[in-house]
Amino acid sequence: MARAVVAVVLAAGEGKRMRTQGPKVLVDLLGRPLLWHVLAALPANCRKRIVVGGRTLAQLRDIFGAERGVEFARQAKPLGTAHAVRSALKQVPAKGADVLIVCGDAPLIRRETLEAALAAHRRTGADVTVLSAKVADPTGLGRIIRGSDGRLLRIVEQKDCSADQLRISEINAGQFVVRAEALHRLLPQVGRNNAQREYYLTDLVALAGAKAQAFLLADAEEARGVNQPDELDAARRLLQARILHRLRAGGVIIPAPEHVVVESGVEVGEGTVLHPFVVLRSGATIAARCSVGPCAVLRKGARLDEGARVGNFVEVKASRLGQRAKVLHLSYLGDADVGADVNVGAGTITANFDGVAKHRTRIGAGVSVGAGTIFVAPVKVADKARTGAGAVVTRDIGRGATVVGVPARPLGAKTKVRRHK
Repeated sequence: MARAVVAVVLAAGEGKRMRTQGPKVLVDLLGRPLLWHVLAALPANCRKRIVVGGRTLAQLRDIFGAERGVEFARQAKPLGTAHAVRSALKQVPAKGADVLIVCGDAPLIRRETLEAALAAHRRTGADVTVLSAKVADPTGLGRIIRGSDGRLLRIVEQKDCSADQLRISEINAGQFVVRAEALHRLLPQVGRNNAQREYYLTDLVALAGAKAQAFLLADAEEARGVNQPDELDAARRLLQARILHRLRAGGVIIPAPEHVVVESGVEVGEGTVLHPFVVLRSGATIAARCSVGPCAVLRKGARLDEGARVGNFVEVKASRLGQRAKVLHLSYLGDADVGADVNVGAGTITANFDGVAKHRTRIGAGVSVGAGTIFVAPVKVADKARTGAGAVVTRDIGRGATVVGVPARPLGAKTKVRRHK
């Protein structure tokens, strides 16, 4: 019978060095909290994910409580990583499972890496597998201590290192795979005879003896944690590079990647061009052969169907543009449904908020929107309709009708239309 996979995610850090008002693991990284990236990296067959929080546990519940398979455990006092895992031990099966222990502030770890470490752990029959990395500057990190034969002996934290040990470049990446049986047996044996008087999870290595091993990361950047603002900036750059690489590999054209921001959770189809100074927020979806930018922002809920075009200084939020629809200049579309082959003139605005609630604007296929049109939602525009420049649309427009003026009325109706001489 296959062994189950259970994850324990250490997320009790309060972010004092980050200068945040809430939990460190809720700091935004390209549109998602740090903790979201870690949970997303867990193997697909990990059915149980236990998030260990401290004083800010309620805030973690508010954000992730609805996630399937996510449970919570409280670390009453910040007494170290082993103490944090001990806080969740009652929720971990006593046998028949392998336990992934990961850091909630290490958002660069990949699912493929965790799956490879889990496979190596099972293949070798280890009780404890620690993920390690070789880095140019190991300052502040626990060192991997190996014997003359290369076998893993123990992990020594920076403050407990000798002068020779400080020169070791292989460090503890912070993630572990532990057999549930070994975790229940060894964790109670961890003491706190160290410089910080804390219960170190790394002590599991020495306690496991010959049944401990290290899994060396192929990409040391995956070991990066986020404890202060400059480390968040580094993680953002690395994660952004990954996202843009994935998009280009899928056929997206990005002429100036150094001037494009694409957050996590964005989908872009093949052949689409992302011009300079485009910002795509989490939850935006772009189909194939679209064009976006330059200087455009697509926010959550923005959806472009195939061949749609969004031009310079345009913002789209919670709106859908149909096939071949285009909005090319200086416009805002919020809470709108725009049909196929619509041309939206420069300076168009959907006035979606009445001071209390948001309302939708619905524009049918083949509509021509004159420059400077304002749609005061809720309003519907039927297929093939037109609006004149500067129209303020407060009522629905019928199929094929043309409206002008303020407020907009059908062309030819008795309405005052100011004409410039």
